[in-house]
Amino acid sequence: MIFELPLVEEKVKRQQVLTLHLVVAFTWIITGIFLGMLHWFVKSVPVDKQIFLHGFTLPFFLGYGVLSLGLLLFAFIILKNKWVTEKVPNRWIRIIEFFLLIFLAVYAALLKIWVPTVIYGVVSLAVLFALYWEGITDNTLYICINERGIKLPVTSRKRFLAWAEVERVLLRFGILTIECCDNRLFQWNISGTDYDKEKLHQFCNTRILESENERSKYAW
Repeated sequence: MIFELPLVEEKVKRQQVLTLHLVVAFTWIITGIFLGMLHWFVKSVPVDKQIFLHGFTLPFFLGYGVLSLGLLLFAFIILKNKWVTEKVPNRWIRIIEFFLLIFLAVYAALLKIWVPTVIYGVVSLAVLFALYWEGITDNTLYICINERGIKLPVTSRKRFLAWAEVERVLLRFGILTIECCDNRLFQWNISGTDYDKEKLHQFCNTRILESENERSKYAW
């Protein structure tokens, strides 16, 4: 028998989406300010030692362009945060963030400036993971209870509880409580289920009793 209990909590939280956008925005703003300052420094250097791109210094285009994008993204986060967290706009913004961060990482690597290279690389990997994680169709977290034990949601630090670890399982008033034999306590809000609570309690109690002889290695 398998019980799948959907949680009120979602896999992708709105504040998490906005936080990563803010990290990218501040990264762009700081980069733009640095490259803007670099542009004014380059102007004081002899012309033959400047970095040119089609007649203009690359830091000028890159610096003020990245700064403008960072300020624009920050403005969207503050003024249009609900729109930013919608699935389609959020996905396109993530794609733009990823490719620009990769470009900045490559540019910094070519200049052999390794600290910014690592920073852009780490943030771009975070954005790439966010693209995958936020693109998951089912945003609902589940707790799965079966013959082997209790599979906890993916956001939990511990992903699985064997029946020998469990002291008691209780579903009441929309709250699932799991007490472990080593005094650990887990609680989640359940969004609703068609399962009979008494059948769930009976199933869990039976499995707990059957596993009591294996409990000694978990009770420490």
